[in-house]
Amino acid sequence: MAIWERVLLVVAVSTLYALLWVYCLWQFRRRNSGGVQFPVDAESQSVASVLVAYASQSGVALGLAQQSASALQAAGPVRVLPLDRVNDEVLASTKHAFFIASTYGEGEPPDNGNRFARRYLNSDSSQFSHLKFAVLALGDSAYQHFCAFGHKLHAGLSGHGAEPVFAPLELDGNDDTAKVGVMQRWYQQLQTFGADIPSQMPTLVEADYHAWRLESRQVLNQGSLGEPLLHLRFFSLQENDQWQAGDIAEIIPRNSAGRCAEFAAQHQLDGSLVLSIQGESRSLLEELARRDLTAKNTAAPDGDNVNAVTAWLNEFPLLAKREYSIASIPQSGCLDLLVRVQCTDGVPGVASNWLGVHLAISDTVMLRLRSNPLFHAPASNIPMILIGNGSGFAGLRGHLQARKLAARHDNWLLFGERSVDADRIFKDEIADWQNSGYLPRIDLTFSRDPNQPAYVQDAILVNAESIKTWVATGAAIYVCGSREGMASAVDRQLRAILGDSRVDALSDAGLYRRDVY
Repeated sequence: MAIWERVLLVVAVSTLYALLWVYCLWQFRRRNSGGVQFPVDAESQSVASVLVAYASQSGVALGLAQQSASALQAAGPVRVLPLDRVNDEVLASTKHAFFIASTYGEGEPPDNGNRFARRYLNSDSSQFSHLKFAVLALGDSAYQHFCAFGHKLHAGLSGHGAEPVFAPLELDGNDDTAKVGVMQRWYQQLQTFGADIPSQMPTLVEADYHAWRLESRQVLNQGSLGEPLLHLRFFSLQENDQWQAGDIAEIIPRNSAGRCAEFAAQHQLDGSLVLSIQGESRSLLEELARRDLTAKNTAAPDGDNVNAVTAWLNEFPLLAKREYSIASIPQSGCLDLLVRVQCTDGVPGVASNWLGVHLAISDTVMLRLRSNPLFHAPASNIPMILIGNGSGFAGLRGHLQARKLAARHDNWLLFGERSVDADRIFKDEIADWQNSGYLPRIDLTFSRDPNQPAYVQDAILVNAESIKTWVATGAAIYVCGSREGMASAVDRQLRAILGDSRVDALSDAGLYRRDVY
C-alpha cells in the first residue's frame, strides 16, 4: 500500500470514529437529556425565561425539579436543566430561576453541579442583576454540613448581583414530618410566579418502609487486613417490589440489644419501663433501639418518673436512615447488599455492626426502595466501562446482572481491592461472566499485592489507549465506591487521558455517572 493510501486510510478511520462518537452522544442525549423526562418542546425551551435547575447526586433534586417545573408551566414555558448546563447564555435569557440543590460530601456540590460551582461560586466575573431567584436546599441533618451547598449557591448568586426573592429553604431528608411543611412553603414561593399548587403536595418519599427478612449473611473477605465486607441477602415480606440496577435501599438501623441494656444500666433505668411516645407504647429498651444514643450526655431523670424519662428520651434524635447501593436485580429473586463493618476510633458503626453482627438470620429490617435515576443504566446498545472498589462492587454487580439479562456482552470491569488472596470477592461469579462472554475484559488491582501493588486508578493509565477507543465508540463510564481516594483519583486519571472537555461532555450526555460515598 502506498504512503498516500495509508494516510487516507488513517484519516478515514479516524473520521468514522469521530462520527460514531458524535452519533452515540447525540442518541444518548436525545433519550436521556440529563435524566429529565419533562414535556417541554424545544421551541419553548429556547424562549423560556423561567429556569428550574437542579444539582442532584441520587435523583431526589431532579425529581423535585420536574415537579416544580410542572407547576410553573401554568405561567408559561419552563426550562429544566442540570446545574452544570447553566451557563452565561442561559442565565442571560432567564428572568426567574429556581435552584434545587443537594449537598454532597463535606458541603460540596453533586457531580452535576461541580462546573457551575467552579465557574460562578469561586469568582465574580459575571453579573446577573436582571435575575431573580430562589433556592431549595436539600440535605440530611444527621451530617455536619447540612444543606451547605444550597447556601453556597444562594450566597454565590447574590454575589453576582442576582436578587434572592426568598431566603433559602432547607429540606431535611432525615425528617419525614417536616418535609410537608417545607414543600408547602416552596410551592407558595412558586405560586408567587404563577405556578399551580398541586392538590396533593409532592414529597421526597417514594415508597413506604416495610419489612424484609434477612435470609443469609456471608463474609466475603475472610483473612483480609481490612474490615469485614459482608454479603447480605434479603427477601421481601410483600409482593411485587420493583427496582432496577443503580437503585438504593434505605434502611432504618437499630442499636443492638446489648448496647441498649448497657445504656439503661449506665443511667440506672429499668429497661422494662413502659413509655408512651406519639401514641405508641414501647418498653424503654425498645425505644432506646431507635435513638441516637451518642447525641446527648446529660444525667437521666428519676427512673420512677415515667413522664420525665419520656421527655428526656425524646431529646435523643431517632437514628438516621442509611443508604446502600443494591447489589442485585429483581429477577434474581432477592435483594442483595454489600456492607463494610466499620469501627472508628474503637467505636463500632451503629448500622454496619447491627446489620453485620447483631441482626439474626430470619430477623427483619425496615427497608425502603429508592429510585436513583442518575445511576440507571444507559441505553442497552451502549458499551459499559464499570469502575469501582470495595463495597462499590454492589452498584456494579447490579448493572452486570442486568447486562447479562439483556444479552449485552460489551462490558469492561476495572476493580480494586486490598489482597489478591483474601479480597477477591465474587470470584466465581466474575469467572462465570467471563466464561459466558458477558465480561470479555476485566482488570483487577490489589493495593497490598506484594508483587505488583496497584489501585484501580492505576489501571486507567495502564489501559489509556483502550479506554479512549471504547469511549470513541460510545461507551458509558460508571463509577461506584469510595468518594475519597478512589473516585476522585479515577476522575483525575480520566481527565488526564481524555481531557476535561471530553469528560464534561460525557457527563452532560449521561455517559459518565457516579454512585460514590
